[in-house]
Order: sequence, then C-alpha cells, then structure tokens
Amino acid sequence: MVKIASLATSLVLTLSVASAHGHHMLEKRAAASTCSTAYKAVAAGAWPALDCAPFTQDPQVQTWLKLVDMTKVPVFPQSKDGVCPTDKTTIPADQCWWTCQKCEAPTDITSCPKVGTWGLTYDDGPSPDSPRLFDNLAAHNQKATLFIVGSRAISFPETLKRAYNDGHHIAIHTWSHSSMTSLSNEQIVAELKWTEKAIKSVIGVTPIYWRPPFGDIDNRVRAIATQLGYKTAIWTQDFDTNDWNIPAKTATAQSVVDTFKTWLTKIPSMKTGFIVLQHDLFPEEVDVSLNGILPIAYATKGLVMQPIPQCLSDGKPYLEGAGSFKLVGDAGNSTTGGSGNNTTAGGSTSKNSALAVSGSVALTSAAGVAAVVVVALF
Repeated sequence: MVKIASLATSLVLTLSVASAHGHHMLEKRAAASTCSTAYKAVAAGAWPALDCAPFTQDPQVQTWLKLVDMTKVPVFPQSKDGVCPTDKTTIPADQCWWTCQKCEAPTDITSCPKVGTWGLTYDDGPSPDSPRLFDNLAAHNQKATLFIVGSRAISFPETLKRAYNDGHHIAIHTWSHSSMTSLSNEQIVAELKWTEKAIKSVIGVTPIYWRPPFGDIDNRVRAIATQLGYKTAIWTQDFDTNDWNIPAKTATAQSVVDTFKTWLTKIPSMKTGFIVLQHDLFPEEVDVSLNGILPIAYATKGLVMQPIPQCLSDGKPYLEGAGSFKLVGDAGNSTTGGSGNNTTAGGSTSKNSALAVSGSVALTSAAGVAAVVVVALF
C-alpha cells in the first residue's frame, strides 16, 4: 500500500492483480469498502468521492445523460471488472472488446501514422512524482500526452496546471479508473463527464481525447464516448511497458527497459508509428522512465517522440481549439526539439521508406550504446 499526500487530501492506493484480466493489473485506488453506497448529491462547487464511481442519480449527471441517445448504444452485458470469460468464443463478434478480442474499431487511435514516430503518453497522473518527469521532458523540449484521472486532477491541480502550461497535451482517463465495460451506460457518462469537468476547472479548456483504463473498451463504451464528442486513444498492441507492474513487484526496472529495447528492433519494419503505454502515478514508474527508457529514446537516431495530436497533425486537441498545445510544423515538415531526437517526423514518402529500410541499423546501434548506461543504472 502506498500513501500519496497533497495539501488538500490524501489518497490510499492499493494494488491487486487479476490474472484473468490479461496483461493488465487492476489498480484499485480506493478499496471498495471505502466507497459509500448511500447516495448523496454532490454539492455546488464540490466533487464526487475520490476514486469512487460517481452516483448516476446526481442532478449534474442526469443533465449529462441527455447528451446521449441510449437507443443508439448497442446492448452488451457488463463485464465483471473487465475480466474475460473463460470461453472467449461466447463474446459476440460485433462487441469488438479490445481487452478480450483484441478488436480495434476504425475510430480507435492505436498508432501514429508515420514510421519511426512514437506517440509518447503517460497515464494515471498527476502525482507527486509527475514534476520530476515534467522537468526531464522540459529539459529536452519534449511534449507528451497525459491521460489524467479526474480524482488526481482535483488532488494535484497545480501539477496539472504546470503540465498544461508546459504545452503537454491533456486528455481524459476517467474519474475512478474503473474498467469501462464493467459499468452501466449511465456510469460511463458520469466517469467521463466528471473528469472532463475537473480538468476544465483546472486548465480552462475541455479535453476531447480519452483513454479507457486498462484499454478496456467495447462498442457499447465507444458509442457513448463518441456521442459525447470524445476521441478514443489506446496504444499499439503489445506496446505495453509493464511499468505498472514494478510497484507490485511482478516486474523490475530492468525487465521494463529490456522490453523497450526489443521494440527498437521492430520499429523500422513497422508500417506505421506506434503508441506506448506508460504511467506517472508511482515513483517506480517515473524512475524507470527517467533512468531507463527516456535516455535510450533520446539517444536513438531516427526515433521521433510526439504527443498524440502532433503525430496525427491535429492542431485542435481541445473543444476550444489549440489551448496551450502547439502543433509543430505540418504533416510533411514537423520536427521535435528534443536532444538526440531532433529528426524529421514527417517528410516525403521516400524519407519514411528510407527510415524503414535503414533505420534498423540506427535504432539497433543506439540501443546497444544506451544499454551500457542502463546496465549501470539498474
């Protein structure tokens, strides 16, 4: 159990592993027993209980429910904590359940279009350790997409403001970090809209990108999120660093770095770029990024790290427009400013082809050099 304290609140975080949930760990940020089952309306200017599923009978939620035509939402059974059934053939094909069927909908954002481009993302913050990550990214003029838990936005508003002011892309990661397929339609709306409201109250703009916790989404959840105007961004299949397993002692910093290094040999042969799952909630997650993954990435020639809207050439990632986000260059002429990472992100087709053909040598070579540093660190 880990305790994280802020000026306004303290949050008890516990970790538990659900083996049936595939390669995802069910990170319980509040024990179920601490979440009241007795409904109480959220007072004006207040928020739902931290890390607990918001009550759907709340007047504010009832107003939000009017934004969704539930007759257009497909009917599928709610899962049990996002856990797959023993017999996956019982899942309807048209459910397109990412967790259990590895099904991606046409609207899912799971990669960056350009070869050699990494959609840099971090989930679950902000936390007391996030500023250390932000300091490193700022030193390399590097931006990222940050998927924010609503309860963390309220707990650490100044850290969220700093991230936004630094130019990072801020996106939604729900209020209580629950498996979305386990929730009712009404609970899904409450989770998303309370988080949207919390983030906007801190940074002044409305995020339109979101990521389902554990990547747990199906066509029922997608239909609701789409009607609310959100863009669903997950990550590239098998590009999960497993950094979330370090606090639970089921992974080590070295194993996470080793996983990352194996990807470097795959990247040049991929037809697109990729998006990686990383986190900045626990100290160990930030440590492995600062001491292992990022140093290798910065030293790897031909690898371009960008927040998701940048790699998609989307200059308006908020409902109000650009906000503090700055789209660098254009689809064919954007660059990063990071040290060891200032290569052309786009370019002509011939440039991308050249990366795909010759990048293997550059990527592998850089990984080999960085490995010497990694061995010393861990």
